[in-house]
Amino acid sequence: MSRIIKISLAAILAAGFAACRHQPEEKLCIAGDLGRYSLVSIEQLPGSPGGCRATYRDPHGSLVEVRVAPNRPDLFGDGGVPVPFEKHVVYRRRAGDGTLVGWNAGSTGVTVLLGDKAVPEGPVLRAYLFNYKSSVTAELRRTRKQVDILRQKSRRRPKDAAVHLELARKYRKLGDNVMAAQEYHISTDYDRQCFDCYLEMSTLYRELHSWDLAIRAARRAAGLRSHDPVPVVLLGDLFYDVHNGQEALRSYRAALGLGPAEKEAQRVNKRIDELQHGKYMIELLPGARKKRNN
Repeated sequence: MSRIIKISLAAILAAGFAACRHQPEEKLCIAGDLGRYSLVSIEQLPGSPGGCRATYRDPHGSLVEVRVAPNRPDLFGDGGVPVPFEKHVVYRRRAGDGTLVGWNAGSTGVTVLLGDKAVPEGPVLRAYLFNYKSSVTAELRRTRKQVDILRQKSRRRPKDAAVHLELARKYRKLGDNVMAAQEYHISTDYDRQCFDCYLEMSTLYRELHSWDLAIRAARRAAGLRSHDPVPVVLLGDLFYDVHNGQEALRSYRAALGLGPAEKEAQRVNKRIDELQHGKYMIELLPGARKKRNN
């Protein structure tokens, strides 16, 4: 066999192996329409452990983005609240204007970003839960055991802010917001510089609609990291939630100056445009406007 033929065969075999290697990852996402949602795109996640990202759109333009990552059971991270969806239990947390739903299916992590929904719903979520059975119920049992261990640790080291922060996260994962709030406050009592404590406390109070406490915690987080856009965007979202257009606009503009991620910047710019066109802005009566100008 000539050298050229050998090289050609080697190249063909290498291409075949590469195709076989990538094919399973492509099949992780559902390549088809799901109910009223049509498939927009499927792409591979960069880096290791890989996986796929799929985007779906309904006739009204609502988007759902799904990520499936093998060997990545922590894809969703901390801070989610366990909630039922039909016969399943999943984690949920707010994400900008929408809801991020996540769960583990064995060693596979799955997230479903519902771009403009307040609660877990829809055929895309239903289809992926059918393909990837949620193991959240079993995880909650493990989390309760972890809480017991952390509570013992906190008795031995009552002033260890890191232990109390971890306890707060575990309580949030169990959906026990009262205990989570208590542990966040204890953690900040012993570490006034704990950025994560204040940021997560703010998101918890936002979930509970305790707006004053949420804004206070977000301001504290922003003060601890003046270069970080995340708490400043959160402040903008909080003021937007309570319809304080002027403060929301001020926070969003400040956040853009700090360079948020591209998708977050797009969302912030959209809200700035809404606010500049009068959304949640107080329109002064002619007499009051004249008095202010004087």
